[in-house]
Amino acid sequence: MIRGLNLLLVLGVAVGALACRGEPARQPPVHLNPNMDTQDKYKAYGHSEFFEDGRTMRTPPAGTVARGLLKDSDAYWRGREADGTPVARMPICAGEDTVDCVTLDQAFVRRGQERFNIYCAPCHDPAGYGKGTVVLRNAGLVPPPSYHDETRRALADGAIFDAITNGVRTMRPYAHQIPVADRWAIVAYIRALQRSQHAALDDVPEAQRGKL
Repeated sequence: MIRGLNLLLVLGVAVGALACRGEPARQPPVHLNPNMDTQDKYKAYGHSEFFEDGRTMRTPPAGTVARGLLKDSDAYWRGREADGTPVARMPICAGEDTVDCVTLDQAFVRRGQERFNIYCAPCHDPAGYGKGTVVLRNAGLVPPPSYHDETRRALADGAIFDAITNGVRTMRPYAHQIPVADRWAIVAYIRALQRSQHAALDDVPEAQRGKL
């Protein structure tokens, strides 16, 4: 009995192995749902029987904007009010509105710190005084101003955003290197830097003052 079962098992394995030799099937596959294989849609660089030129890829109508790329909020995308003046404060999300705005929390500021250390600190230095490695190692290079003087502390958030986007004086624009959300994160971190260098004892939680 056991020997007969073993023999059947060996035969089953042999048949299974022969069935997987990799030879092409002589019969077309069975399609339980043909629509999954022959969908009525155009693919990129495909052929069209409908258009005279035979191309499936068409030039979008004039004025067409892809979904999610309208960028109609001047405050968020350009850091400016409708009249072109820089926004005083970055557009912060309120309630359920999470489009074209920023969520100002600790994670956002930490993201700004990370991006600042990558793109800004080499010239502005980690504390924002304009004494970065690039400046110190290149004699004659015009140093950037300190973030902590009264003029820079009085700048609108949108003005700092615009400087990152379009550059200012000898600073090149960073619009291509830094996405919009990260530019606002850098602005938030610069504000944190400015606050840190002009903080008063009252700004420190009472429970933490003994550690100073």
